[in-house]
Amino acid sequence: MAKKRITRSNPVRELSTRQLRWTCPTSKFKFKSTKSLESLKEIVGQPRAVDSIQLGAKLFSPGYNIFVSGLSGTGRLTTVKKLLEAVRSTKNFTFDYCYVHNFKNADEPRLLKFSRGMGQAFCKSMAETIAFLRTRIPQLFEEEGFQKTRRALVIRFQQKEKEVLTNFDAKLRPNGFFLTQSENDDGVIQYELLFKLKDENHSIEDLLELVNQGVITEAQAKKINTAYQLFADEFADIARERIRIVQEFQRELKEHDRLAATLIVKSAIDDIRSNFNEEEPRVLEHLDTVYNHVLDNLPAFHPEHNLMMPIPSETGEEDPFDVYRVNVVMDNTDTEGGPIIIETNPTLTNLFGTIERKFDRRGFWKTDFMHIKGGSLLRADGGYLILNALDMLGEQGVWKALKRVLLHSKLHIQASDSYFQVSQIAVKPEPININVKIVMIGDEDIYRLLYFEEEDFRKMFKINANFDYEAELTDEMMQNYASLTHKICEEEGLRHFNKTGMAALIEFGVTHAGSRGHISLRFSDVADVVREASYYARQTNAKTVGRDHVEEALIQRKWRDNLLDEKLHNAIIEGTFLIDTDGDRIGQINGLSVYSTGLVSFGKPIRITSSIGVGSAGIVNIEREVELSGSSHDKGILILSGFLRERFAVSAPVSLSASIAFEQSYDEIDGDSASSTEIYAMLSSLADVPIRQYIAVTGSVNQKGDIQPIGGVNEKIEGFFQVCAARGLDGRHGVIIPEQNIKNLMLPHDVIEAVKNKQFHIWAVSTIEQGIELLTGMPAGTPTDIRKFNLDTIYGRVAQTLEDYRQAMKEHAGDDPI
Repeated sequence: MAKKRITRSNPVRELSTRQLRWTCPTSKFKFKSTKSLESLKEIVGQPRAVDSIQLGAKLFSPGYNIFVSGLSGTGRLTTVKKLLEAVRSTKNFTFDYCYVHNFKNADEPRLLKFSRGMGQAFCKSMAETIAFLRTRIPQLFEEEGFQKTRRALVIRFQQKEKEVLTNFDAKLRPNGFFLTQSENDDGVIQYELLFKLKDENHSIEDLLELVNQGVITEAQAKKINTAYQLFADEFADIARERIRIVQEFQRELKEHDRLAATLIVKSAIDDIRSNFNEEEPRVLEHLDTVYNHVLDNLPAFHPEHNLMMPIPSETGEEDPFDVYRVNVVMDNTDTEGGPIIIETNPTLTNLFGTIERKFDRRGFWKTDFMHIKGGSLLRADGGYLILNALDMLGEQGVWKALKRVLLHSKLHIQASDSYFQVSQIAVKPEPININVKIVMIGDEDIYRLLYFEEEDFRKMFKINANFDYEAELTDEMMQNYASLTHKICEEEGLRHFNKTGMAALIEFGVTHAGSRGHISLRFSDVADVVREASYYARQTNAKTVGRDHVEEALIQRKWRDNLLDEKLHNAIIEGTFLIDTDGDRIGQINGLSVYSTGLVSFGKPIRITSSIGVGSAGIVNIEREVELSGSSHDKGILILSGFLRERFAVSAPVSLSASIAFEQSYDEIDGDSASSTEIYAMLSSLADVPIRQYIAVTGSVNQKGDIQPIGGVNEKIEGFFQVCAARGLDGRHGVIIPEQNIKNLMLPHDVIEAVKNKQFHIWAVSTIEQGIELLTGMPAGTPTDIRKFNLDTIYGRVAQTLEDYRQAMKEHAGDDPI
């Protein structure tokens, strides 16, 4: 009988050592040490982001604020500052802003806007002018001419008042009444109406006692009282006349003082006016108001000449001259071009300013226009304000307040607690019209969140400068790395790199990028390796940093943060975590997973098992049932179902009950990099063919059975290698990876050495068929093998099992499922 001819899939590629790592040739560098190079000056690897930032920085139109997205460490802040510095010299739209007392409503301080540098000049001029008036006006009041005319005015009104009283007294005396005056405890002169009886003076209150004593009769008392009432009414009219005379006296006295001081005050105010004629009209209006207020309140300048009550301070302070002060909330005297402000602590107060408060003598909160303080937004007016998006969103109320500013271009300075409607202080300064460009730095998740969830965000941030995390590996980029290294070493006093050290640093950049055709642009990480390698060079007294120093830095960097890696490794070796690296087993396979501690990522094998039986439940994802499965992993399980339908449900439905589990996994599983592994485990169970446990697998798959690339390939290979090496390599151990991931391989030297010595293997596959043949040693089979149930192939055996399940389902259609 002729032997059946079995068709195998395309041969599996076993990778050679030259495919496992790219080594940077030192011939790429023409220097002996990076010390001979020049520092990196230009921005490299970010053409798209640079163009976006330049557009946003130069276009001061509404909404053209910039959101800078990308991974941390890609030089976002450095690039933004450098580009803005180049643009700021063309901007000169800065102003000074001052708040002054509002003489009509003290609770609404007035805003004055000045040309750059003129705010402080105005503040100084006002202070000097008021100081001058506080000296000159008292001198005026002491001059003989002023005193003479003032005394004459006082005498005239005293005589006028005396004449009214004398005439009234003359009218009283023929009727037995007269006026008397006395001084009360407060020193105020009071007049009283008395009557004379038998050469004695009596008040109206004495009448009843005089009657009781028999001095006068009741008829006489009644007559005296009637006359008193008539004179008392007239005396009330006299009192009102005296009040009118005093008021007239006060007006004329005030006008006298005003006329005397007008020339001095006008000259002083005009002197200020001449220096600020070109400023906004509001400045001149304020000077007019100050001029009139000074003349209306001259007693404050010389209180001993105030014949009335001293004027109260209009700000609640003891010093009545506070109303003439100037609060410079923004001084741009030393600002050249558009300001660039970096706010690292974007609180409400730091960003928008505040109105400070203090206790008065009675223990109550007080505030006024002098307690208004500006924030970063005001300091950035006419320029740029750089914020971290995450920091900003983490501060309660900041985003809402920032939106109002950006939408209306108005800054309302208020006490920080007033944003939450708990402030009891009703000071409301006039808003400031500002023109500021916001540059917000954050990651892509924050950008998408704001873009899709905040309706106004897209109106306010029309520029998205997206920073790349990698660039194409070219000779130019290698030279840029060398120039960057020179810059860091020069600025921080580090050891410079020789050719071998530079080559090792380039290799780190390639490894960090995850692809041999690209190099990392996360320069903060590169800079850290430069610093640490320089440290180890200094420890060995080396003059320059070589390859061994860079590799030592990377080894130590990993060691400092690999405690979890070590614990998991020991748990596997000790048998706590069950991982087989020898023998064969049906429905069990070694998958590969990646863990991250932040600075360090590492891979470890994980056992994946499959269980099957007759039924119609389909494939059950155990992780999903206990809510430990992410959406990407759920998708991988559904793809597995699609693959089985694609291969085995052409003529009849697939009917089975199966489950897949990541054994001893108690955290959430996500990602689809184990989807091919799960298919292999399922095929092994269905075909009843064992899988070689000394081989681990990683790779995503689609419904057609095509293997797709995954991330973390280097970490996964190294993780399984470490377990196998600890137990002893025997020449059979290895890892199956997707063919597309070959270009991502940058494996450590111990793995490469083991592959070179045929102690460890790395295979690249492009289809499920290639992988299952390598794992089982049996041909996968073809559609024909499936139709003919060829038991010499995996697919034929799977088809036979599924057919058996269908028949069993028919036979037990009425049975209760287990």
